[in-house]
Amino acid sequence: MKKIFMLAACSLLLFACNNEKKEDGSKTAMPADGKKPSMEMLDMSVGDMVKNSYMAFSKADMNGMTADYADTVRYTWSNGDSLIGKKAVHEYWKKRWQIIDSLNFSEHIVVPMQANEPQSKYAPTGKWILYWTMVNVKYKNSKKLTFWLHSVNHLNDAGKIDFVGNYFDRHPIHEATKDLIK
Repeated sequence: MKKIFMLAACSLLLFACNNEKKEDGSKTAMPADGKKPSMEMLDMSVGDMVKNSYMAFSKADMNGMTADYADTVRYTWSNGDSLIGKKAVHEYWKKRWQIIDSLNFSEHIVVPMQANEPQSKYAPTGKWILYWTMVNVKYKNSKKLTFWLHSVNHLNDAGKIDFVGNYFDRHPIHEATKDLIK
């Protein structure tokens, strides 16, 4: 009886994993009505541009960080602050590197998705890349911080990042760097 149960369970699992691979890199089983699902997972390689951006940033390479940003990128933080434009993002982080001694990212989690239906007026359709990473930073005053960063990134029709939303607690950063900021 156990063998029959295991055979049936394995058969169901294999049947459930029989997904079609589409030209855009997404994998999904097409619903019976032929309508695309509201959300689809994309190939992991779609998220490489976000990970590469953070890796360039960890080397103080602002050109590499913003290489895949649209000229009109909107860069936001969870407290409501924002920067508009690739040049503004480049200059902001270039200035922040003046107080950073070293920085690295680890424990990368990348989830690329295709939104076929808008979730709200703030979450349009298109490709979204959800990204989590552990941040380890040492400032020039020898203070060190470790924290999780969550980033939500949207790609425009040209495949450039046109929105970055960063979510982390900025208070410890302000406390650690208040003597460095003039």
